[in-house]
Amino acid sequence: RERTTSLGFVEYASYDEVEPEWRRRVRGSCFPPTEEEAKEFELHKCLRCLPQDMDTGGFFVALLKKVKPLSKNATDRMNMLARESRGGVEVDAHLCKTGDEEKDARTGSVEKEGEDVNMAESSAVEDTADAEPANGRKEEEDKPKEEESNKKEEIKEKEEPIQKAPMGKVGMHHKHQKKADLSKEDFVPCGPTLWPPIVEEYGLAPTFPKDQFMIRASGEAKVLYFISKSVKEDLIDRGIQDRVTVINSGLKAFERCSLQEKNVIYRLSQEGIQFVVPYVTKRIISASMDDFYKCVQTGFISFDKFSEPFQKGLEGMGGPGSFLVTLEGYEKDYTKKMYLSMWLRSNKAVNCFVTKIEMDAILSKMGALGYVAPNVEDEEKAEAVSGLVEKAAVEDKMDVSS
Repeated sequence: RERTTSLGFVEYASYDEVEPEWRRRVRGSCFPPTEEEAKEFELHKCLRCLPQDMDTGGFFVALLKKVKPLSKNATDRMNMLARESRGGVEVDAHLCKTGDEEKDARTGSVEKEGEDVNMAESSAVEDTADAEPANGRKEEEDKPKEEESNKKEEIKEKEEPIQKAPMGKVGMHHKHQKKADLSKEDFVPCGPTLWPPIVEEYGLAPTFPKDQFMIRASGEAKVLYFISKSVKEDLIDRGIQDRVTVINSGLKAFERCSLQEKNVIYRLSQEGIQFVVPYVTKRIISASMDDFYKCVQTGFISFDKFSEPFQKGLEGMGGPGSFLVTLEGYEKDYTKKMYLSMWLRSNKAVNCFVTKIEMDAILSKMGALGYVAPNVEDEEKAEAVSGLVEKAAVEDKMDVSS
């Protein structure tokens, strides 16, 4: 609280403490309801399905039940819209009209069927009389057409086939390729063959809740979603997907990648990383504030940017691939989510697989924890000075040896 106050934040215990000029921004709905309001709204029936960590507002799903007729104004408005949609015809008149039209249509269809039968019988006699001459005329008309088509086929055979330019591997692979829309597919449990290589690679503990990780049906298991226990047991396991379409649920925990050299083809996803960290025992490294700060940037980050202990940890990781970085002192503080999904490359460099907006949020949290980012110009000057010192030391050694 002292830190946030020093940064300029103001805390309001209740809506009554908000200044009048700020009440258009800080509204009464920002504060929790009283006990009486909670009972009146029956908030005990609400379910918080998923913790939010994306700096967004909250959402409620409500099932509304109509208990009495609409107001007179709303009823008049609905009738007016109905008349406009039917060209000014009243609702009752429209129903009567459509009923009479259907009756006339049924009567007319019976009479028309009788007329069609009589016409069919009379035309049958005429068709049999004219059948032989008509067939003769048809054969004579078809002969020139057949001769013309035969000539066209001969010309096509003489023509050389047109050679098309090759499309290459990329073109052949992406030709007419469309991404499958899995947004309306059901969530189903992961197959048993997916887990052994993932468990081995990241050293997942035996208590790892595999049953809470699901994939989209009819897909290629590109993403493994972490589903909260309440959503899975109270909704999915009770067959909610048989009645409604689930557009989105859970957080991305593992994503498939194109790593061909290894059996494990799933990397850790930043979105649901806080639910995986408690069970990871391999490919995880703790970083100081300075090293953690240097990890939070885009592009390749070479090993020499970090401290020696952190470099040794990277070298002992066991090869390229996905790994985790935690902030020292906050390894078990899952609510602050001071974790980074990183990628180790073979050229002694790493990448931070975190979105830009979440990078900004992490840096803001580091500032709230008291970390002051170093000045880039001072760092560059210090590196230049250290480089000159090393160069001078090498030259001194060469002079002594000579």
